[in-house]
Amino acid sequence: MADEYLGENLIFIISQPRSGSTLLQRMLSGNKDIKASAETWLMLHPLYAVRSEGIVTDYGARWAALALNEFLEHYTDGASVHDSAVRSWARVFYENALENGNGRIFVDKTPRYAMILPELLRLFPKARFIFLLRNPMAVLYSELNSFVKDDFNMLFEFRTDLLDTPRQILNGIKQLGDAAIIVRYEALVANPELEMKRLCSGLGVEYCEAMIDYGATPAAKGFMTDRVGIGKRTRPVADSIDKWRGIANDPQQQHFAQQYLMELDSDVLAGLGYDHDDMLAVVGSGKVDPPGLYPWRLAINRYADFSMRDRFTHRCYRRRKEKGAVLGSIAATYDLIRETGRILAKECSRIPR
Repeated sequence: MADEYLGENLIFIISQPRSGSTLLQRMLSGNKDIKASAETWLMLHPLYAVRSEGIVTDYGARWAALALNEFLEHYTDGASVHDSAVRSWARVFYENALENGNGRIFVDKTPRYAMILPELLRLFPKARFIFLLRNPMAVLYSELNSFVKDDFNMLFEFRTDLLDTPRQILNGIKQLGDAAIIVRYEALVANPELEMKRLCSGLGVEYCEAMIDYGATPAAKGFMTDRVGIGKRTRPVADSIDKWRGIANDPQQQHFAQQYLMELDSDVLAGLGYDHDDMLAVVGSGKVDPPGLYPWRLAINRYADFSMRDRFTHRCYRRRKEKGAVLGSIAATYDLIRETGRILAKECSRIPR
């Protein structure tokens, strides 16, 4: 179709969470022609519709994907019809947002877009893609201290962001080649004027001082935005660049950092411009599951997938924090017995009478 929407008025920011994407989006919004919102997550829904993995729904996502793909294969011109439909879907939302905001370019900042990056690159070849890079160890440190805190199993919510997204970003950069627009968080906050002028030149938009002093630029509305740090300042500051090195001062966080570094591909790190050996020198190496610490292997996995031993370890850690070593172990054993009883009762209720 000659007039098919190819994303000519779109900028996508692709990054890990906690990489400064809200800051970069706010800075870009200092240009009167550029509009943004809280994270939209808009493109995840239609693109996951044809996937049989990675999505859970009440109606059965695998069956829905099978039905949709069979419909496309047998009754339409194929997968390209779905692409056209998704482009039309996107056009309605993005252009309406621009119309309401009196803007010319829309910035969609949704870190989980790294999961659908190949599809976005295919669907929107005229969009501009900014790859915002930050030291993955700094990302881990920020997640631990902003969202996870003492609820260590919550780290599972960031599993894909931590383990898969760096490779997805590197693959996207390689696929786009010279068209990839790379911004490094550390450089952005250390020298914001220089970096924003360079970025604006790459995007083909006008640089203005409001991009650096963004205090007068309205913050994005809604829950899906950074509620931790950006509202405290009105311009970028460099004091967070090396904060991650403090991870070595906390035994629990150091354990997580050691295990995370073991799972990161050193070639991917090098491709993104970060030094594996520098990280190793800071966090060191240690036991896989040090006594008294919550194990990384549990923190990064779903509780529903735990073995009975894993569940006992999880409960022991929590109960010992509350009641001490002896009483905590007794309480954890009692908890596990009760949980096992509930599981057995549920299974027995399914047996035909």
